[in-house]
Amino acid sequence: MATFQALFYLIAIILLVIAALPLGSRHTRGVGLGLLAAAFALTAFAAPTIDAAF
Repeated sequence: MATFQALFYLIAIILLVIAALPLGSRHTRGVGLGLLAAAFALTAFAAPTIDAAF
């Protein structure tokens, strides 16, 4: 379970860093990646609860 959490937190951090970079001219790109990173972080945070349910 710890590996699953670490992997998802790592993905979330990478997505947040990419979202913060000023690449391209699209203004919504950072918002979409930021929300995806938040979803990964929340999934990793809830992993013990998800694991306990199964």
